[in-house]
Amino acid sequence: MKRYLLFFFIIISNDILCQKIKSQKGLSLNIVKKIDFSSVFNSTDNQIGDYIIKSLENKGIAVSDDERYFISVSFGWKYKRSTELEIDNFKGFIIDKKNGEKVVAEFSLSKIKNLKQSINLLVDNLLHKNNLVGEDGKFIDIQDHFMKMNMKMWDSSRPDSHAPSGVDADHVHTKGGIMIGYKFISSQGKGSYNDDTRYDRNKIFSYYMRNVISQKIDKHSLEIMYGISNFLTLYSNLSFFKKETSYESLENELSNLFTSGFGDIDVQSLYSIISKKNIKLHSNFGFIIPSGSIEKKNKLNMMPYSMQIGSGHMSILSGFTSLFQLKKISGGFQPIYSFRVGKNSRGYAQGNLLDINYWVALKLTNSLSLSIRQNYINLKKISGADSDLNKSLMIINNNNNSGNVLLNSSLGLNLAIKKGVFRNTRISLEYSVPSYMSYNGLQVGSFNDFILNLQYSPNGHKNH
Repeated sequence: MKRYLLFFFIIISNDILCQKIKSQKGLSLNIVKKIDFSSVFNSTDNQIGDYIIKSLENKGIAVSDDERYFISVSFGWKYKRSTELEIDNFKGFIIDKKNGEKVVAEFSLSKIKNLKQSINLLVDNLLHKNNLVGEDGKFIDIQDHFMKMNMKMWDSSRPDSHAPSGVDADHVHTKGGIMIGYKFISSQGKGSYNDDTRYDRNKIFSYYMRNVISQKIDKHSLEIMYGISNFLTLYSNLSFFKKETSYESLENELSNLFTSGFGDIDVQSLYSIISKKNIKLHSNFGFIIPSGSIEKKNKLNMMPYSMQIGSGHMSILSGFTSLFQLKKISGGFQPIYSFRVGKNSRGYAQGNLLDINYWVALKLTNSLSLSIRQNYINLKKISGADSDLNKSLMIINNNNNSGNVLLNSSLGLNLAIKKGVFRNTRISLEYSVPSYMSYNGLQVGSFNDFILNLQYSPNGHKNH
């Protein structure tokens, strides 16, 4: 008799508990397989996930990246005032990663007034209701569950969810999302090439008075992204250049040219067109504002074209960026066309540029990925000429030695830091070498690039 009374009491108490939850807090909780709370847990890297992890830790439950159970959470917003948003609801599920990544529980909560209290209530009831679940519960099929929950599946916390470090303006943010980035590019080229043929010293001196040995360009960039709306993101890039050219005279006297300064400003609007389970697509449209100097001189002489810091004229950018994401592999494609508007005050304009990037990345761990990228560049010749430059002095003074078709190949590493002091930071490294070169006229060629990119999103990955 006591056994029946105990069974009856459990059923009644469970029903009362569910009714109380739903009526008072808008919480719905369904556990379909008993959860082992002595195992390790982790959660989606967003505000709700952080609070759930904190609540579990406060109850002595282990939390680590090497988890058995993963809690996937999404949430919705409402306007508190006409311009302020606050979290109004969330929903999620618990995945048992050690058993075929099956869903063992689902939950949702609406009409939130106090977020931390609501999450503590969820965890309390999760622990309580789990004690009432027998060992014969059934798993939910995860693919079907994804569709039922209608959740946004793109995982922005993955190390490969962004493009490799050599690609700019590769993602968008939701409203209020911010990203601050620093990028360093060191490019070194040597030798003189016409088409893909290298010219030796003696042949250069049959045309020019000086032989350019090498060029080095260091570029430091500050990148800022801001989500104006859930569909429109503003991107800006301001760069500082340090340039060095080494050359020799016919008498073997070695000399160097040096310039430095802030370059042109790149401003783009990125509009989200598609944002689905495995694919994203946004447009890239913007301008290059001519803020860099084109008046750099070496004592009294005007510096060559490639040693100037800016272009001196406006350019229009247009293109798009597409991304795909599978379980272990991701990739993307970004064609950008730059159209030069008018000539600068020195009577010339840089050539129009078609710049195409495409890449694939392999997710090695939750924090590390490996990428392979190729960059196709088709740069047209300089239009016009600077009358103060002596074309016969050296190859970089001659405007006819401009324009090229290049294909560069890059290998990269991408690291996403999810915890600790540097949480919500991305570090990307790339090394690039030329796979194909075709130069129009004699130019410094065979450039190798090293790229370091640091990105920080104060609000974490939930905003992009």
